[in-house]
Amino acid sequence: MSIKYLVKNGCSFLRQPFFFIVVFIVLLTSSCENKALTDSDEEVLFEVNDIAYSVFDFESKYVEHLINTGRNDTKVERYSFLNEMIDNLVLALESKEKGNLDDPIYKSAVNFQKRKSMMDFYFMDEMDKIIEQSTDDELRLAYAKRQRKVYVRHLFSLKEADLFEPYQRLERGDNFVDVANDYYETSVYDSTAGFLGQISYFGADDAFAEAAYSTNQGEYTKPIRSLYGYHIIYIEYIEFPAMLTEDEYQYRKSGLKSQVRLRKQKLVSNTYVRDLMSTLLVEVDAENLKSLKEAILNLSSEQLLNTTQNDEQESDFWDDQRLNELEASLDNNTVLATYLMGGERITFTFGDYLKWLPYLSFVESKNRTGASIGRGLRNQVLFQLAENDNYDRDERVLHQVKKRGYDVLSDIYQYQITKDALSDEESVTVPESFKNRLIKNKQLEIKADYWKVIANDLNEAKEIKTDIDNGGLAISYDSYIERDFTVINPSESDYSLIKKAKLGVPTLAHSSEEGWFVLNLNERTINDIGNGTEVENLEKRFKVYRNVNNKIIDLREKAEIKVDTLLFNDIYDLTKKKEMKEE
Repeated sequence: MSIKYLVKNGCSFLRQPFFFIVVFIVLLTSSCENKALTDSDEEVLFEVNDIAYSVFDFESKYVEHLINTGRNDTKVERYSFLNEMIDNLVLALESKEKGNLDDPIYKSAVNFQKRKSMMDFYFMDEMDKIIEQSTDDELRLAYAKRQRKVYVRHLFSLKEADLFEPYQRLERGDNFVDVANDYYETSVYDSTAGFLGQISYFGADDAFAEAAYSTNQGEYTKPIRSLYGYHIIYIEYIEFPAMLTEDEYQYRKSGLKSQVRLRKQKLVSNTYVRDLMSTLLVEVDAENLKSLKEAILNLSSEQLLNTTQNDEQESDFWDDQRLNELEASLDNNTVLATYLMGGERITFTFGDYLKWLPYLSFVESKNRTGASIGRGLRNQVLFQLAENDNYDRDERVLHQVKKRGYDVLSDIYQYQITKDALSDEESVTVPESFKNRLIKNKQLEIKADYWKVIANDLNEAKEIKTDIDNGGLAISYDSYIERDFTVINPSESDYSLIKKAKLGVPTLAHSSEEGWFVLNLNERTINDIGNGTEVENLEKRFKVYRNVNNKIIDLREKAEIKVDTLLFNDIYDLTKKKEMKEE
């Protein structure tokens, strides 16, 4: 990927990662930047038959809901999601009564959650041993920085050495924008070269944010390292708040403690893991790694789930279909690596790797299989250390496992209700409101026959295109990929490209998964299937909706449900108050 080209054209590849940070372990304390909105996260928000859910239980799941659906945070949305959580819980309790604790799906899911929670909390506790408690001065400084708006430019590279020469120019007094234009090789002088815009203190990469917020307006940093590479950051402008009040600081202090602690933790975690793994003397089996990579690359795209993600977020997760297909491709005992622990050389098998795949990136598994194995092995090592310290009996772990168990029990019972509904042959009248809600948007089915040649960066892609335009054979390139006439799922990264591409014209293209490539569309058909839903399918869907909804109504009437509406409204009001202040 040509980093300089992408930065010159708006830094779009950086904007999203900076504001949606992915840490190597999704820690339970980092569900949301504003997780600790009050001093009472553990207060009970609602109960169903004496099973209590706290403010934090609600907030953490609600944030996931907003991220997954893209919806706005409104009071109506919050009430809707609160009721959804209550619905799931009454279904889960009924599912438990029906004996679904013995269901293999339930047992597998809680076992996965147990392993992950043990690893998470062990790691968090190890960080506690390293990280010192924040002083009041640190918290006050973090509070002040959190209220500021900082506008930045930067020079970026994957290699630190690339920044040495521009840094020397800045040290000699050269203008940052002039240096940025030269660095990014702009065709004409660009006054916005290197401009990222506003970043927030807790909303950007931790190392990047700390460096930016510790630099004065009009000054620049030394080359610093973030999760994405190396940067020289220039502070374009700092907007300070009109007033900082002691009352608000005291009100925010508890939340700030969590945020500052998490930031410290993430800043030291890479060093901790690197030091830990260096003691293990890991040896990778190159042949088996190659076999695994081939198995992943050969996964049938026809069997991938159709997701609602947009094209630039090509399904970066391991869903059940992908996992099942991959599991069938190799022996679980295939050794991917070995490592030394406690004086014993231990094997890390394909079966071990499968256990961690639901928490790993599909795209990384596909494109950087060795790195993905390393992450899985690291998780396995942390789990083993947690197991040695009896984290299977830790109350925090048991809490997370119980909550996950309720979600799975609810899903199992809804599936059973769905099966019963689909077996019902009685004809029903589908309300117009249900039809309109179900058939709201057009759906397009795209079938295409095309090929592409993957390049390492933009320049190589241009060279490949020029060669093909001059009569070169695309098939002669090792990275040549051909797709016979078949359906292209909306979840695939090629979907929007195929939808817009011209027939028979080799075109430069780019996706977040594969970077730059040359694409050629041989044949394409686009059919509107959105309004063709058969009445029979509508009836089946309505029966499922009706049966599940009726069961929920019945179970709610029998259950003892308590909701602290005053606390619920306080949480919402506090959130909106904070948003208004930040605006």
